[in-house]
Amino acid sequence: MISTNLFLIARIILFFVSTYFVYVNLQAVDLSKIFKPNSTDQIRFLYAVFSVILGFLFSNALISLFEYINNLI
Repeated sequence: MISTNLFLIARIILFFVSTYFVYVNLQAVDLSKIFKPNSTDQIRFLYAVFSVILGFLFSNALISLFEYINNLI
């Protein structure tokens, strides 16, 4: 059995790493057609919000899976 503190540390580290990768990958989506011209600040804010949300969901799902597997053993 692995300690729950290790899962907590892994969840925090994976959250920041996955948030960065999600942010970089979201920049491939062109949102300038949806927003008004010269609204880059709003687009950056939207990218940041989406990357935090998706990074949290990804890290939470992955670490929860490992916790469930750990509890089975």
